[in-house]
Amino acid sequence: MGRPMVRPVAAAFALAALVAAALLALGARGGGEPVARAADGRVVLALDDFRLRPQRVRAPRGRVTFVLRNRGRLSHGLRVRKDGREWIRQPSLPPGGSATVGGRLERGDYRMFDPLSNYEELGMYGTLVVR
Repeated sequence: MGRPMVRPVAAAFALAALVAAALLALGARGGGEPVARAADGRVVLALDDFRLRPQRVRAPRGRVTFVLRNRGRLSHGLRVRKDGREWIRQPSLPPGGSATVGGRLERGDYRMFDPLSNYEELGMYGTLVVR
């Protein structure tokens, strides 16, 4: 009678777990999505449960306008912050709600996030790069 094939099966499961963890980490950082370019300064942003789409945006310096649409089943809001200062603020939008909000932004890296509850911790954040 031969030895049971425990090691190859265990190794396969371990490899699958490592690949899954790496893909989750990549997605959590927003690395899985391409950078959305807002050449005209207009950013169309979907607020979903619990994700900003797109998560990575590049825009030119100056006036940046966000066109927001809440596609989730919960209320969501938006803040855009850099160096401890809020540059753009959108209060809570109900499910299906939409709004347009904007501001004049200087060069730099901004954090986009949903300030409600712990939604940012659950994945509702992104990066806005203004050049």
